[in-house]
Amino acid sequence: MKIFNSVNALRLIFFVLMPVLLCFAGEKLFTQTFTKITSGSFVNDGGASRSVNFIDYDNDGDLDLYVSNGKRFGQRSFLYQNNGGNFTRVYNTGPVNDSLPFDGSSWGDFNNDGLLDFCTVTWYDSVSVLYKNEGGGNFTFMANSPVISNRGFSETCSWGDYDSDGLLDLIVTNSRSSNSRNRLYKNTGNGNFISVDSGAIYNSIGLLSRGANWVDIDNDRDIDLFIANESGAVDYMYKNNGGGYFTSVTGIAPTTSGGISWSSSWGDYDNDGDLDLFVTNSENQKNFLFRNDGNFTFTRILNDPIVNENGYFACSGWGDYDNDGDLDMYVTQAYGPPNVPLVNHLYKNLLVETGNPAFEKITDGEVVNDLGYSYGFAWADWDADGDLDLFTANTYGENQNNYAYLNNGNTNKWIIIKLSGASATNFSPIASKVKVRAVLNGNPVWLVRTVDGQSGYCGQNMDLHFGLGNTAVIDSIIVEWSSGSTEVYAGVQVNQIIRIVQGSGIIGIENNGTELPEGFKLEQNYPNPFNPATNIRFSIPNMLSNRDISLTIYNILGIKVALLASGKYPAGVHEAVWDASESPSGIYFYKLLSENLSITKKMVLVK
Repeated sequence: MKIFNSVNALRLIFFVLMPVLLCFAGEKLFTQTFTKITSGSFVNDGGASRSVNFIDYDNDGDLDLYVSNGKRFGQRSFLYQNNGGNFTRVYNTGPVNDSLPFDGSSWGDFNNDGLLDFCTVTWYDSVSVLYKNEGGGNFTFMANSPVISNRGFSETCSWGDYDSDGLLDLIVTNSRSSNSRNRLYKNTGNGNFISVDSGAIYNSIGLLSRGANWVDIDNDRDIDLFIANESGAVDYMYKNNGGGYFTSVTGIAPTTSGGISWSSSWGDYDNDGDLDLFVTNSENQKNFLFRNDGNFTFTRILNDPIVNENGYFACSGWGDYDNDGDLDMYVTQAYGPPNVPLVNHLYKNLLVETGNPAFEKITDGEVVNDLGYSYGFAWADWDADGDLDLFTANTYGENQNNYAYLNNGNTNKWIIIKLSGASATNFSPIASKVKVRAVLNGNPVWLVRTVDGQSGYCGQNMDLHFGLGNTAVIDSIIVEWSSGSTEVYAGVQVNQIIRIVQGSGIIGIENNGTELPEGFKLEQNYPNPFNPATNIRFSIPNMLSNRDISLTIYNILGIKVALLASGKYPAGVHEAVWDASESPSGIYFYKLLSENLSITKKMVLVK
């Protein structure tokens, strides 16, 4: 009886003290980081889903969703239009009209018209598809392209301008047969491609290749190529020598380890300025992590939770899901032992927290406990609240619904940067690199992100998300454009989504982080929404009297569509009228600029 009473007493103490213990334990162990979405077509459309691409195909400023489906006898892929964080399935258009065994997909503007085109490859020796985006939800099938005519057991594809001519080229990986080879297609302009049938990439035969990444490995401003092979052979790395030529790199850690590799993801997990490499392995093997030490030298990381566990790993992707200023890693699993569903893995980076780039495996929450086969996935802030949400493409039993998880967020700061290249070079600036100087716990650090045509195996999101921890104001942003130019911006506010347009600066923010003088104002246009004309009022203070100012209208891509005011204006209130009779419906920005001071606001044209 005394023992029974003692046990009951201990239980009573435990339940009384539990709220206090939880409080002291902090959010790390007991707070649900993600909430699973269970309503909506995008999580209730079953399929043998493969690729996850978050892209703005309709140019309305938010991230839409494309999911490829790869059942052997063909399924239609899914396309979902983002309507303020909610997704509506789209039918009867190019991306969803074909019924083929689809696999990986990559989106990019290959003809520099400001619209995202796409390629989706197929398996079972079927034909792949290449579509040109015509706008308005319409696509044209490029039936005569060699991308279509070369059949194969294709795994994935990725856009990248390897020869720096301002046109996106395409790599396609292939697997299964002993004479299979990966295919490189050079963009010759006007939507035309030629197959590159010579050189180091073409001469690599007999590989069972899966993931492919265009990536500037050595920070020399051209893109190299890494390909993950699942044959148990080594993975392949090709150094870009310029002029469109590659050299196969051998004898270094990422090319000597061997494995059943599916996915490769590049990201600066240790915040030292170069891109490190994570490789997934299937067939009950461990994953690989390689620290980039510069100049094509790498150190393989051992004895860390991120590489210590065996599994049937598929897709991988870096993302700062807790906005603390370091890159975390999510890894999916697929195709394990028969009839044995698997779970995905999330690894939290402890760099900012402890000062050491090490990882902790997260075990709580549906995001790491839901069963199934998750083929591809992607991080994306599809509800535009500043934190990374997560979507997985599932394929268990060939009809499993896909999973979507909303990030519950925290108080850490963030910024999301969208890039638009100049039309004369590359409207879709894949391989452009952005560096953001943040101050994390009092320590200044450069955070690096790149625009990827494929960020892992079967995943893509071209928005650049930066977690900023307790950073108050961003000191500097450096944009290294894929075309070769560099732009620098200073004093940018945190907790906002901005668009940087090559040659035109930052578009779509309330101010540029610089303290504005009293009396320098830009008011909201009226009416708003409007059709076809609207009034814009702005004020000039005495200190800026008779100095050059401009009032400019930009579309959602950052392209200038009208100049309403330009020149020297006296102090006081001024008004301009924009007649948008010749402009299409959509979101527009109007920017008041005087010397290094600017204010930008948003308006909506509805016809």
